[in-house]
Amino acid sequence: MNNSSPIKKSSLFVFIILFLISGCAFNVLDYSNVKDKEFQLSFTSDVPDELKNKINIVFQDNSLSNSLNSNFIKISGFTIETYDIFSGKALRALEVEVKSSILLTITIGNKINKKKLMAMKRYNANELNILAENEMLDFIKKEIYEDFLDQIVLEVGLIEM
Repeated sequence: MNNSSPIKKSSLFVFIILFLISGCAFNVLDYSNVKDKEFQLSFTSDVPDELKNKINIVFQDNSLSNSLNSNFIKISGFTIETYDIFSGKALRALEVEVKSSILLTITIGNKINKKKLMAMKRYNANELNILAENEMLDFIKKEIYEDFLDQIVLEVGLIEM
């Protein structure tokens, strides 16, 4: 009888720990709650077409329907800057830092939220092939656009709560 008691206590302890760990699960960013609502999207001329297309796909731009109860998302003030990071005895940059920001205005019902979203990425610049370095910069820009899309979806989800 004494031997089963510590086993029961340890199994109960393991069960409680597993229950707590599963309760703290990290959820993947979900676009389904955003697709249920109709949004009118507005972009300024400085926002790149690739970013506009990504946002239009997720938010299903319904700018043709001019309903009074629709929700608005305005994206403006897109900037992207690159900085060379020098280090050591090298005469050329070892890394390049790409910083980007946008201004986001979300209107859902009576709630208006204005935020400045920022994204920063770094990559090695010690490539001898200039074309490869340009391709890496294009890849980093695409990653920044995806990051902005995720941040916008998160902000819309937070306002709806």
